[in-house]
Amino acid sequence: MAFKEVTLKGDQVKYRLSPEIKLFTLSDLNFIKTRNGNFELKQSLDPMEPYLKKAIKLKIMISSDLKSFRMSVVDGSELKAVDIFSNDKFNAEKEQFLFYMDNFIERKIFIAD
Repeated sequence: MAFKEVTLKGDQVKYRLSPEIKLFTLSDLNFIKTRNGNFELKQSLDPMEPYLKKAIKLKIMISSDLKSFRMSVVDGSELKAVDIFSNDKFNAEKEQFLFYMDNFIERKIFIAD
């Protein structure tokens, strides 16, 4: 699938899947099961633009065996990665990202190093 550890462009924090991850927690946090059995989340990071077509979004894909994942912050077209950490114009998106990640860490989806 992908990676055991991910660091987003411009960020210093490394994220890993928690060994305590549970399937029901993924569904509680709006992860959707794909046809391949993986779990996917697409979440807007723009508090003023909740619609995914235009907003910068967080994309997470967790493998069906809960052993590997992909994570990225992308533009509205989902084709280009966006660095929300090294530019002050993305402060709202960075704050929203950190809020989501704190929640994921608290719910034992991820571990941050």
